[in-house]
Amino acid sequence: MKSIAIVGGGITGMAAADVLSRAGHSVTIFEREATIGGLAGSFEVNGAYLEKFYHHLFTSDTAMEGLIHELGLGEDFAWKPTVTSYYAHRIYRMATPMDVLRFTPLPFFDRIRLGMLAIIPRFISNWKPLEEITAREWLIRLAGKRVYHQFWEPLIRQKFGRYADQVAAVWFWNKLKLRGGSRGRGQAENLGYLRGGFGRVLDAWERRLRAQGVTIQTASPVEKVRIVNGSATGVIVGGAHESFDTVLVTVAPELFTRIAPGLPEDYRARLEKIVYLANVCLVLKLKRSLSSTYWLNINDPEIPFVALVEHTNMQRPEEYGGAHLAYLSRYMDPADPYYQMPAEELFQAYLPGLKKLFPGFSVEWVEQVWAWRERYTQPVIGLHYSELKPPFKTPVENLWLSCMAQVYPEDRGMNYALVYGRKVAEEMMVAWGKCV
Repeated sequence: MKSIAIVGGGITGMAAADVLSRAGHSVTIFEREATIGGLAGSFEVNGAYLEKFYHHLFTSDTAMEGLIHELGLGEDFAWKPTVTSYYAHRIYRMATPMDVLRFTPLPFFDRIRLGMLAIIPRFISNWKPLEEITAREWLIRLAGKRVYHQFWEPLIRQKFGRYADQVAAVWFWNKLKLRGGSRGRGQAENLGYLRGGFGRVLDAWERRLRAQGVTIQTASPVEKVRIVNGSATGVIVGGAHESFDTVLVTVAPELFTRIAPGLPEDYRARLEKIVYLANVCLVLKLKRSLSSTYWLNINDPEIPFVALVEHTNMQRPEEYGGAHLAYLSRYMDPADPYYQMPAEELFQAYLPGLKKLFPGFSVEWVEQVWAWRERYTQPVIGLHYSELKPPFKTPVENLWLSCMAQVYPEDRGMNYALVYGRKVAEEMMVAWGKCV
């Protein structure tokens, strides 16, 4: 039996702890926040859980759906049709193929080419060639310059900023494949959600982990991964060294390099090449709905958020005491002044954009605002990323890494955090078996 320290109590760390503890190993999770869950963490609105950052499942997210049923919560899980829209001087509904054909900012033939992008990616199984070209080149090749420049480029630039022209086609292919695969023939996108919030999953899962003997230490940031003679020997928490046979790190590569000063220089340099964007989500608690749209993509450089997600257009407001809830999402460099703005200041900065989207909008509709921020939310997937992606096993003996930057060619999200947490645990045990 091995003693294992897991740095980070997000879904990846929980998934690895689940597999390892079931196999009889002694596992301790160290989480810097007061609660576990990472980017899937929640807060309460009128007695119900709401994720700090918008979450849902695609129909291909079978691992997470399976866990929900496994934890006995399946009766409260449901797939629901949702409306996607696009703002370009006004809001255009883009939920079905017929909606795309009505998108008048593009000529009719270009609307057909735009609509085909919901279909073509599903039939691409060999993604390796997509590492060779940028999303810009690929989209122009498939749909033409006008579709790219008028429809896609503003969204990519809003999200990735100065990195927009570096994003590889493989990242965009996966986005289109996920969304296209969640649509029925001629229908709106079906997305999955758990009544009462995914925080219920985390609560039930945490109870199961503790029952399996997993030790979970929250509010316990790991200050250092101790490396002696090329081997990890444990972690330093609260100034004290705790010995473990193996350490699994599940935080972003940049954080990993900070807490593990003993990493080999060439490996450290590889990790430091992985760039992450930060994100701020402003959450509004409203007296009334903004629109009928669940997901609104925004094509307007004057509006300082890239998407507006009205959560209660997927879930009933009654689940939250009658409140209407909306997320305003902005990706950015961490030096961006929006990143540190408190909630009320951020709301005031976003207010002109809200009034532009919804001319009748009034501040009297808003009952409460929250601002949630996270430094590491979106790796920038550039060309030939598979050559940069680090393996689970690090060059340091008894030290492993599993984080969002390794979810590739798939894209980040709860489902693949779960899948990759299980993968790293299985690979660890295989390696130990070979050493016996």
